[in-house]
Amino acid sequence: MEKHALIDYLLKVEEIAKVGLTYSKDPYALDNYDELQRLTSRFLDSIDAVRLDGQNYFRRDVYPTPSVSCRTIILSPDRTKVLLVQEAKDEGWSFPGGWCEIGLSPTESARKEVWEEAGYDCRITNMIGALDRYSGMSTSGAPEYILVYEGKLVGQPHKPTYEILAVDWFPVDNLPRISIKNHPQQMLRMLDCALHRKSLLD
Repeated sequence: MEKHALIDYLLKVEEIAKVGLTYSKDPYALDNYDELQRLTSRFLDSIDAVRLDGQNYFRRDVYPTPSVSCRTIILSPDRTKVLLVQEAKDEGWSFPGGWCEIGLSPTESARKEVWEEAGYDCRITNMIGALDRYSGMSTSGAPEYILVYEGKLVGQPHKPTYEILAVDWFPVDNLPRISIKNHPQQMLRMLDCALHRKSLLD
């Protein structure tokens, strides 16, 4: 295995371990995720290409930067309805989306999220824009930039991930209760830009 391929592989394993440590509740699983993270981190630190002047650029300990997530807006052919997914966490609704993943391009991450959450393959047709998740908000959390795309469903549906309770179409002027993972005003702003083919810029 070439060095860059090995690094990509280890970064993906480390990412899986971090997600497991964040979301798992099982003590045995947490111990295993912790060990997996320590092992991969130690291996990454031992590879010359990863360390430059004692700083690990792949581990992002050089300079703090926002995390990046993606959302995809899927409109009906007549552009009067929008596809939303119901989050199991709070039974609220949102555009399919999530964190961009190491080893995937932004559009590949967007397609993966639509596949997992909406149960469809998706063709990304347009980048609507990008926004700061907490821009203009009175409260803030971990810095996050959201990449917003428009897409079209392709292929046959399959069962979404366990994190999703339902997938449905809603009139663009009558959305259901929004999930707490989203800000309603930002969802409306994203949708407005998609409907009117405007750029979304912060």
